[in-house]
Amino acid sequence: MKTTYSLGNAIEVGIDEAGRGCFWGPICAGAVIWPPEEEWTDDYKEIAPQIKDSKKLSEKKRNSIEHAIKALAIDWGVGFVDPSEIDEKGITWANQEAFRRALSACTSGVEPDLLLIDGILGLPGETRFECIPGGDGLYLPIAAASILAKVARDRWVTEWCERDTATQTIAVHYDLLKNKGYGTAKHREGLKQHGPHGMHRQKFIQNWV
Repeated sequence: MKTTYSLGNAIEVGIDEAGRGCFWGPICAGAVIWPPEEEWTDDYKEIAPQIKDSKKLSEKKRNSIEHAIKALAIDWGVGFVDPSEIDEKGITWANQEAFRRALSACTSGVEPDLLLIDGILGLPGETRFECIPGGDGLYLPIAAASILAKVARDRWVTEWCERDTATQTIAVHYDLLKNKGYGTAKHREGLKQHGPHGMHRQKFIQNWV
C-alpha cells in the first residue's frame, strides 16, 4: 500500500464513497489526510499495514481501525447525501456532493493540495485532483477514507433500523440490518411484498417494484 501519490510534494486527502449502488438509504463519503511516513510514530507504524480497502476487512476489523484512523489522521471527515437528493439531482451529483461534504467536515484547517479520489468520478474545483480506479487498494489515504465511509454508513443504517418499533418493522421488511440497503434477493422480495419505503431511491428501484 503506497502512502503518497505525489511522493510527499503535496498535502493529499484520500476520498472514497460507500453506498453508491444501494437501493435504500444515503450515500456516504469519507476524506482522510494522513501524515507522511517520516512523521510516523510507532502507533502509525502499527496501524498502517492494517488499513486496506474496506471491502477486504471484516465488520469488526473495520470498526476497530476506524477508531485508530480518527485518532491518528491529521484530519478526517464524512459526508452524507440522502435518497431524496439522489432522486432529485442524480447519483453523479450526489456522489460528488458527498465528496464535498466529507471535505467540508474536515475541520483542522489544513488545506489539501491534491485530492486522491477512488474511481473515475472527479471533483472539479479549485483543488487539483487525481482519479484512481481501485485506489482504495493502492493508496493508504484512500483506503482509510473507504473505511470511514463504510463504517459511518453502516452505523447510520443500523441506528436508523433500531430507532423504534416502526423502524424495526421496516428493517425486517427489507432485511436492512443484513444488507445495509443493497439490493439483495431478500431486499427485492421485500419490495415486491411491501412496495417502496420513503428512504428508497425511487429511480434505482423502478425495475423491482
